[in-house]
Amino acid sequence: MSHIRDQVSSNIEKYIGDSNFIEGAMKYSALAESKMFRAALVFASGDLNNNISNKSLINLSTSIELMHTYSLIHDDLPSMDDDELRRGQDSSHVKFGEANAILVGDALQALSYEIISDDEDLSSDEKVVAIKLLASACGKNGMVYGQFLDIESESKSIDKQSIENIHALKTGKLIECSVMYGQIGNPEKNVKKVLKSYAKKIGLAFQIKDDILEVTSNKETLGKNTNSDQKNHKSTYANILGIDKAKEKTMSLSEDAIGNLETLCSNKVNMLIELAKYIAYREK
Repeated sequence: MSHIRDQVSSNIEKYIGDSNFIEGAMKYSALAESKMFRAALVFASGDLNNNISNKSLINLSTSIELMHTYSLIHDDLPSMDDDELRRGQDSSHVKFGEANAILVGDALQALSYEIISDDEDLSSDEKVVAIKLLASACGKNGMVYGQFLDIESESKSIDKQSIENIHALKTGKLIECSVMYGQIGNPEKNVKKVLKSYAKKIGLAFQIKDDILEVTSNKETLGKNTNSDQKNHKSTYANILGIDKAKEKTMSLSEDAIGNLETLCSNKVNMLIELAKYIAYREK
C-alpha cells in the first residue's frame, strides 16, 4: 500500500500543480497523510484484469482519491458535520475559510473527471464507463444522497436498515466504484459480478468499523475528532446495536466478502483478501 500511496501522491502533485492559491489548498488536503484505501482497491481489483495498464490504474486511483478528498472537505463544513480536524491537521475550512474550502472541494471533483479524460491508455468508451461509474457513485443516488439522509437523521432514532442504507450510499458507493474501476475493459462478467458483491460487503464493513472507532479510539490515532456522531446526535451501528455486535457484523461482512473471492479460484485475489481483513482489524 505504501508503494501505491507513493505513486498516487506523485500523480496528485503533478495534476494539481502549484500556480495559485486554490491549487495550494487542494494539495493541502489531497496530500495529507491518508490510508488511500480506495486507491489500493483499484490496484487490487486490477490484478484480476489483463486489459488495463498500470498507468490507467494510477490515474483511476488518483481520480477516486481526489473525489474522496472533496467529499471529506465538504463533509467537514460547518453546515454539514462541522468538524475542525481531518487527517491529523486543520480541516480545509478552518485553514482557508469556508468559502475557499467549498471551492477547493469543487475543484477536486472537477479534476477527478479531467484525469480520466486525459488517460492515454483508456479508449473513449472506457473513459465514458469510468466517468459514469464515478458520477453515479457520487451523485443524487449515491454519496450526495447519503449525506443528505445522514444530515436528515440527526437527532432522530432510526433503525438498523436505515443506517445500512445511509452507509451504503455515503461510503459504500465510492468503495464499490473503486473496485469496479479496476475491472474497466475486462470482459469477464462473472469476475465483475463477484467483485461487485465483495465491494458492497466491504463498503458496509468499512463504515461500521468507522462507527466503532468513533467510540473506541482517539483523535490522535484517527487524525480526526471522535465526538462528531455524538455531537450531531446521530444513530450509528455502534450505539444502536452496541460495540460487540457491531464488531461481529464487521467481521461477518469481511469473511463473507473473502468467501466471494474464493469462488474465483484465483491466486490474484490475495491483495483483495488482505484489504478485507484490514477493514476488520484496522485501528484508524
